[in-house]
Amino acid sequence: MSPKPFVLFDLGETLVDLKELLGSLAREIGASFPAIAAAPGDLARQWIVQASQEMPREEGLPFVSEFEISSQVLAKLLSERGVMIEPSEAGRILRAAWDDFEPRVRFCEGVSEAWLRDLRSLSAGMGIVTDGDAENVGRLRKRLPLDPYFDVVITSEAVRAYKPNPRIYRAALETLHAEPDRTLFVSDSPLDLQGAAALGLRPVFMGGPLIHGPRGLPPGTLRVSKPQELPGILRRFERTGRFEEAERG
Repeated sequence: MSPKPFVLFDLGETLVDLKELLGSLAREIGASFPAIAAAPGDLARQWIVQASQEMPREEGLPFVSEFEISSQVLAKLLSERGVMIEPSEAGRILRAAWDDFEPRVRFCEGVSEAWLRDLRSLSAGMGIVTDGDAENVGRLRKRLPLDPYFDVVITSEAVRAYKPNPRIYRAALETLHAEPDRTLFVSDSPLDLQGAAALGLRPVFMGGPLIHGPRGLPPGTLRVSKPQELPGILRRFERTGRFEEAERG
């Protein structure tokens, strides 16, 4: 028998469903600007994609908080539709959307406390590595039962770096005292998986296509079509010392 592996997770659209957040933002935009030309739902989706793209991910770039980036992107998208507002006002809209979203936040399909409990029993330690600010991540931790199952939650704000910067993965590995070759990183983002793979972690692609698709996955990426397949990978590692896709019956 091999030692148990470690598991690191992305948060949004891997563990936590963000579609409700887009719905909350769309409603807030529609209420604030009823004459806007574009459908609020389309604008909300463009916002989450562009905010992810605007994060300063390359090493050496100055760090800017997720909230600041998100506010600037929303103000820009609105200005392109004839609504001229400052990023501070866009930030107010985002906070209102989060206030609406927070009480209704839920796990992604297939993620549950029973599933997390199973993974916890099969792992030497678990962590979350997320491109988020401490405030919003704290809201999710308040509403969802994450803390009983995760030993560490690393935010980009805490380490002043976004994935795929190696600093954010190393912070989680060091806290867990985990060896990279004994650690899975699970995410819906090929770019985030590339950063993990560059440090020797085994990447696992899991999640929906809300922001990312499967193009650009690093070599050796394991793919799970639903969360229920992940425990099998951990069980096989404990038997064989290798990360392999679980057998499908």
